[in-house]
Amino acid sequence: MNYLLDYLKKNNYTLSSCESFTGGLFAHSFTNISGASNYFKGGYVCYSNEFKIEQLNINEQIIKNHSEVSLETLVAMLNNTQDILKTDVCFAFTGFATPIDKSNPRTGLSYVGFAIKDKQYSYEFVIKEDISREQYKIKAIDFLLNKFKEI
Repeated sequence: MNYLLDYLKKNNYTLSSCESFTGGLFAHSFTNISGASNYFKGGYVCYSNEFKIEQLNINEQIIKNHSEVSLETLVAMLNNTQDILKTDVCFAFTGFATPIDKSNPRTGLSYVGFAIKDKQYSYEFVIKEDISREQYKIKAIDFLLNKFKEI
């Protein structure tokens, strides 16, 4: 997270987040850093499809056609959050977190990404081991922060 804050400072960029399965953990972790308030404008915890559609203005057909856990939904989350909150950088997370649910074969599958200005970076994140929900969230956030460092 400190790397992200340093990047925002260096470029004088603002940050927002749009979180589904992470439930605000990304925003919570970032705002634990001193000085974060100078760069973090805010974020959404859009756990339900209803919230994604009604509050975040994601086209209902995207979710119906591709599911709430899809690259298409992630892209809409990034675009809409960045547009609404008018930020330079946005991080977003949507997925089926563990522990493994035998009735959902997609458990452990997530789409995570970030946008820097008008460029987006999206990734499929999969863990099929039966770890706790909290561990899954932390691993997904760490995965995306590492991808951000590579860019």
